[in-house]
Amino acid sequence: MANIDIKFIAKKSGCSIATVSRVINRSKPVSEKLQKRVVDTIRKYNYNPSVHAQYLAGKKSKLFGFIMTNYINQYQLLLFRYLNEFACKMGYGCIIRYCNSGFEEKLEALRELEIRGIEVCFSLFLLSREEEAYIKENFRIKVCHMQSPEMRLNIMEKNESSVYETICYLAQLGHRRIGGIFCIDEMDDSFLIARKRGFLRAVRQMQLDQEESLIGQIHGDYEKSSLISVIEKIFVPQKLPTALFCYSDEVAIEVMSWIMKHGYRIPEDVSVVSFDGIPFAERITPSLSTISQPVEYQAKSIINGMLYLQDGAERPCDEKENEYLLQIRDSVGIPGHYEK
Repeated sequence: MANIDIKFIAKKSGCSIATVSRVINRSKPVSEKLQKRVVDTIRKYNYNPSVHAQYLAGKKSKLFGFIMTNYINQYQLLLFRYLNEFACKMGYGCIIRYCNSGFEEKLEALRELEIRGIEVCFSLFLLSREEEAYIKENFRIKVCHMQSPEMRLNIMEKNESSVYETICYLAQLGHRRIGGIFCIDEMDDSFLIARKRGFLRAVRQMQLDQEESLIGQIHGDYEKSSLISVIEKIFVPQKLPTALFCYSDEVAIEVMSWIMKHGYRIPEDVSVVSFDGIPFAERITPSLSTISQPVEYQAKSIINGMLYLQDGAERPCDEKENEYLLQIRDSVGIPGHYEK
């Protein structure tokens, strides 16, 4: 059998060794057509230059891969800042690939990372069981995400219970008509769905108004017009909610802007509370009440989980740090117009 090295790949791809090197290292641009030909050849012959060289040197890859959406919200930016910080502390560098949410685009990003010799990748996208099974069967690279058991984030229960407790808190203040804006998720069971589940559980148990008009849903990559349509559905004159929960701080900030532009007062007419705990939430007027995620704990736990996938060594984090805290600020108050 022929020795499969960079010369072999160059010959089979019909290009120079320098071109193959450019594709692998992304050092200089090449045409999309040529890049695809080289990548397809590398995949066909199962050539992994980085891993092969590291194997000969008796070393493991000291790089982690990350794939994330082209649109990154402030929470994700903060999370990645800490991911990069903790990875560096463990002696690892980070390579990021951006893509849209389509599965084929995710696979292409993974192929690029695998060619670079990355052994473990964290996806800011959630992956379905079918997607995970396909990747496991067709790729060497190990892929994890927020809900992977190796991350030990207990994220489903934490998201549901923290929203449940928040809605119960609003009910104890006297709010009976509480609206909610949630994210439509293609996965049947995700932490975003868990937030809605916690909301609905609290509404039932606290015997709050359960009108369908109080609930709105938008896609994660929503257009502003679709968010406005959801707000207008919820804010019906004479039937206003006295409080509103939004699934993310960024959505809540846009909602608050709409509310005040239309002459409503926060919190006198409507209280607003959301989820994430981004730093900007406390800088707006009125300051936004939010469920703050333990982002440093999450980043540390994710890096430890990625290391476990690489070397099998357990590195448990302190569970006491995995606390979701409701931060009450100026956007929440006692209801001023609720009907008894």
